[in-house]
Amino acid sequence: MATTKIWPIKDSLKRVTDYAANPDKTEYDDLKKSISYAVNGEKTEVTSEKVYLVTGVRCNAETAFEEMSAVKKAFGKTGGNIAYHAYQSFKPGEITPEECHKVGIELAERLWGDRYQVLVATHLDKEHLHNHFIINSVSFVDGKKFNDNKAAYRRMREVSDELCRDHTLSVIEHPRGRTPRQLYFAEKNGAPTIYNQLRSTIDEAISMSTNIEMFESVLRMKGCSIKVDPSRKYPVICSVYGGKPTRLYHLGEEYDPQRIYERICQNDIEAAEKYYRFIDERRRAYQPVTARSYCHHPKRKLTGLYGLYIRCLYQMGYLPKHSSYQPLTPEMKAALRKCDEYSRQARLIGEEHLETTADAEGLIKRYDDQIGRLCEDRQKIRNMLRRCKDPDTISNLKEQRNALSTEIKEIRGKKFTAVQIIERAEKIHEDVARETAAKRQEREVYVRKRGQNIR
Repeated sequence: MATTKIWPIKDSLKRVTDYAANPDKTEYDDLKKSISYAVNGEKTEVTSEKVYLVTGVRCNAETAFEEMSAVKKAFGKTGGNIAYHAYQSFKPGEITPEECHKVGIELAERLWGDRYQVLVATHLDKEHLHNHFIINSVSFVDGKKFNDNKAAYRRMREVSDELCRDHTLSVIEHPRGRTPRQLYFAEKNGAPTIYNQLRSTIDEAISMSTNIEMFESVLRMKGCSIKVDPSRKYPVICSVYGGKPTRLYHLGEEYDPQRIYERICQNDIEAAEKYYRFIDERRRAYQPVTARSYCHHPKRKLTGLYGLYIRCLYQMGYLPKHSSYQPLTPEMKAALRKCDEYSRQARLIGEEHLETTADAEGLIKRYDDQIGRLCEDRQKIRNMLRRCKDPDTISNLKEQRNALSTEIKEIRGKKFTAVQIIERAEKIHEDVARETAAKRQEREVYVRKRGQNIR
């Protein structure tokens, strides 16, 4: 399995320094820096044999910088993108350093060797062996610049996959492309995302299953269903209550249908015991109420925005603490990722006794007036600081200024929370109604299966 990428090297110094400076010393700094990185001995040295896995294609590895620079000067094309940097990374433990370097040279010769000079360096400093390619942007044949477009990258990926198959290496069948930055860091930091929530649901279902029927039963009770349909190009997991499905290959290799089946087959009697305990807990949750106790002084039912938010937090499983409740609909699972924001909004609603969105709008207006007054007071202190010479007075004024800044920051945070309450109130109401309907549907299905008539 090999991943690939290519990007241009630009001469950034030329844009930020005085153009009158000596261009001979600055024009190829980025190229030289990239070549130095690629041939770094600490990354490429094989300690057991003391050899360096660096090879030049249509150039000499030791004089690659000078030869590439000479081609640029010969055709008078020393500006713009001065070179291109690419890499080819392999799965850990799948390939040897020598074979990795050999594949890299074959890739460079097939893609660029007939027109461009390329430096190939194999890095061994990571668990995954990978090749770096420094490609001259000017052709030594006719002086034309290298055109790095989508077709060129697609060709690079295709040739890389062909070489992997020729060398009996694995190939990525479903390349995912670039992961959104927000999603990448959320998963890296362990924050809840739609992907790791689905992985957790599947893992839990596998842990209490010894066959496919048990797995599908548990998964459905958790509000999900896996569909392997010939009419679909890829297997997907989706909510049983509707919504957009997610392709399983987005979750990783461990969640391929065949791999899920293999993991289920490895389970023993302990998994079956967990399954029956889970079924028993679900059965007790739907037992009919036979008696009720009444209080002489019942608590007032929560209504308005506060009641809506408390209901939403309950359906997320956020309230009460240590609750075993799990949301069913994808909308409520998505809201779970923002439970801290919902909790902050619920606290503000309770503190300010907000019943409707009109109350929230009035609160925002009041916050604006407070912020305006505090900013005026802070500006007066800043004006006094400009004219003040006494050190003690200056220190006192700075403390007052900092205190006002802290207070302004807190009020602005509350104002932002109030704005979110207005924007989300209708959406939360819809999500709560949808989750309530899904829970009612699940209960009706359970009762119908057992022939009970719960009133």
